[in-house]
Amino acid sequence: MTNVDNGSQASTISTKHIDVSGVRYAYRELGQANPADPTPVVFLQRFRGTLDDWDPGFVDEMARTRHVILFSDAGIGTSTGSAATSVDEKARNAADFVRALGYQSVDVLGFSMGGFVAQAIAMAEPTLVRKVVLVGTGAGGNPDNEPPTDIVFNIATQTEYSFEDIRYLFFAVGHEQETQAFIERVMSRSEDLEPVVGPEVMGVMAQLIGDFMGGSSGHYSRLKELRQPALILSGDRDPFFPAKNHWVLYRELANAQLAMYPNAGHGPHQQHPQEVAAQIDYFLATA
Repeated sequence: MTNVDNGSQASTISTKHIDVSGVRYAYRELGQANPADPTPVVFLQRFRGTLDDWDPGFVDEMARTRHVILFSDAGIGTSTGSAATSVDEKARNAADFVRALGYQSVDVLGFSMGGFVAQAIAMAEPTLVRKVVLVGTGAGGNPDNEPPTDIVFNIATQTEYSFEDIRYLFFAVGHEQETQAFIERVMSRSEDLEPVVGPEVMGVMAQLIGDFMGGSSGHYSRLKELRQPALILSGDRDPFFPAKNHWVLYRELANAQLAMYPNAGHGPHQQHPQEVAAQIDYFLATA
């Protein structure tokens, strides 16, 4: 097991690296492991997200009661190696990383694309993954899914995000104040920054997202295999995954809870960091 720096906050804690099968993975960890429930929570990031894109407010809230590990897959940020070309490859990488840290049981929290990976690792590694938290994500390859908005992927692949891009992608209309607060929290980190994801890696990510959502990866047909307790957290104004899609995911899981935040967007944990962190902590402690 690695030592946890319990005195640091998400905006200042240093990046660590660990070598696993020829890849040097970047990660950050913080929080106090609860003696009654020491299982760490491994965070799996969204499309083009790095360690720096996690909301420090949300991470700090989670770390008040949990040992939190933020993970960067191969080819992302300062992690070496080539970017994974499939959701299953990303899941294998995450499992190898977790075991290299010395853990035999973890909870996983996946945001958006990270939610695809969380589903895959839970199905492939039922003894490694204890509980699953799925934030702003959906089930892939189901004809009942409603499509995303017409413009959301054009915005998501912009070289840089404007204020309005961030508001549209992650928050509901009228929540400019919460958007600005999130931006300020993310921008509060000024040292030990990770490089942004470039166009080549974004293209690889876009392809694996297309494979997952289009059904060619086969994950939707296997969702009944995911039997661990799962918590689905969504906003009812999500431009990537309309509200119906979260119900589609919920109905396919054997042991799931669904919490839909009203007038919230793709990132409910960024719009309501304290409330979402409290709900996740309750789920991990009781479900």
